[in-house]
Amino acid sequence: MAYSNQQNYQDPYTPQVYGSTYDENRYEFDEVNETVTPSHGIYDDFQNHNQPTDYSLVGEFFSKCDGTTRLSYQHDGAGGFTVVPQADSLNCGYVPPTPLTCDLGLTHQLTATATGANVTGTATDAHSAVRFSLDGSPAQTSGTFYDLAPGRHVLTASDTGLSSCQRSVAFTVATPPPPAAPAGAPQGVDFVRQPLWYPVAAPAGAEVLLELWAESQHQEEDFYLVLRLRKRADAAGRLDFRLDTLLAPLLRAVVPPRAPLATVVCRTPLLNYFVRTATVLAAGQPAAFVTSALRTALLGGLPPERRDVDYFAYRLEAYGQPPFLSWQPAGKRLTPAQPEWLCWLCPDATPVLTVRRSYVRTGFATSPPLVEEETVDLSAGRGAYGRLLAIPVLPRAGTDAVSLGLYNALGEALSPLVTFAMVAASEHTRYLLFSNSLGGFDTLRTEGRREAVLDGTPDRAELPATAGEAAPAAERQAFAVTGSRKLKLATGWLTAAQLRWLQELVLSRDVWEWQAGRLLPLDPTKRQVAYAADEAPLRGMLLEYDYAFAADLYADLP
Repeated sequence: MAYSNQQNYQDPYTPQVYGSTYDENRYEFDEVNETVTPSHGIYDDFQNHNQPTDYSLVGEFFSKCDGTTRLSYQHDGAGGFTVVPQADSLNCGYVPPTPLTCDLGLTHQLTATATGANVTGTATDAHSAVRFSLDGSPAQTSGTFYDLAPGRHVLTASDTGLSSCQRSVAFTVATPPPPAAPAGAPQGVDFVRQPLWYPVAAPAGAEVLLELWAESQHQEEDFYLVLRLRKRADAAGRLDFRLDTLLAPLLRAVVPPRAPLATVVCRTPLLNYFVRTATVLAAGQPAAFVTSALRTALLGGLPPERRDVDYFAYRLEAYGQPPFLSWQPAGKRLTPAQPEWLCWLCPDATPVLTVRRSYVRTGFATSPPLVEEETVDLSAGRGAYGRLLAIPVLPRAGTDAVSLGLYNALGEALSPLVTFAMVAASEHTRYLLFSNSLGGFDTLRTEGRREAVLDGTPDRAELPATAGEAAPAAERQAFAVTGSRKLKLATGWLTAAQLRWLQELVLSRDVWEWQAGRLLPLDPTKRQVAYAADEAPLRGMLLEYDYAFAADLYADLP
């Protein structure tokens, strides 16, 4: 039997979800007439739970005796066979004139591969047919075993003509050295909260081995093997591996810094990775691996209509300069104490950039602004391209507005100039921070009221009476109260653009409240925003949440 020419099941673009089907060539041998009947069918492997082994059975598939001569039927792998006679076979009742001794000898040869090794066992001085097994596996006629994983293995040969005649040899497969990561800067940024496909060209029906290598966090350079996959090209020679489902679990959203003092280089929501592919040309013999370019994976996503274009090209086309990682509308106002950040994904290899903040002082609108500059050096490691920065805006009291922009060493603008007007905080001012869909995080200033509700659910149960106890049932009652706290917060009135932007908060996986340098994780139970309506009255947003830790550990919180 042989498998070949895989066809993906239902959806050729999501074989990891729906699985694969396989063209199956089956050869049935008629033992009476000694004829072979070929047939063709399809093996359906839903969700790849029982992926068949790619093999073509070459060697003995049937035997019978002609007197004391054993006839071995050897398959050629394509439906044909030859008959090999073995005279004076112990398996066919031959009785030797003198008692036999176990003289079986066993040697082995290891052949290193990119993923481990193959081993071939050779038996000598056998009295009859020899069967081989590896690590206790079922016996087989061939002494070759493919794709051995690194570690210790035991190869066993058995002489079928003499009971208990076995020889074993132990050997160790060395761990292949890790491949060298591609040199230089990454060649692109991939968002992994959207489908990310890696196409491979291969001969029709060929099996392809893919390895995914990634670092633990950005610029760590400790590349390790994440996963090894095997798939088969379809009849058109097409094969696609989906990588976003493998890379996204390796990343974590940015946790906003507690103190907005200086620019921070973020490392958890992105990492560098590369893949290696090899086409299996013969059983257990993969071709030399081909290594892809180094790329950066970012925990974010683009709108569906823009997912087929490069992020930087899309943003340049839409805005003229790469903007910051946020969809928040222009015209945002800040309080002097607001923890406002702008996340920046470096679009080029500029090694040193300058963060320039300009303040319009209150009462000095016609005077030159107060300018402060911060230098950020990104020349270390693989350079600046694809680095993610969290840049604090640093609003301050006594000013009417603050502007922020990024510049290179020549003073040329790298980003648009973002301006925030200043506003005084009220007694109800609060700050919520949340991760956004582009891989950064945003700040929402709320001005609505908050109320805290404590729900208690009492439970009562009757304890069973013990032997000899005379207490009435009323005295054997146990009481318990389960309490749950719910905080309800209104954002205050919001513009239509702000309501559309806050769809990000509704869908965000990470939300925090900032309280004077403390970053408190929230567990929202309800998030609702009316981002579009036939009429456009003033609207707000309501959140229901609790803090994401035990309330009795933070009893001082409101």
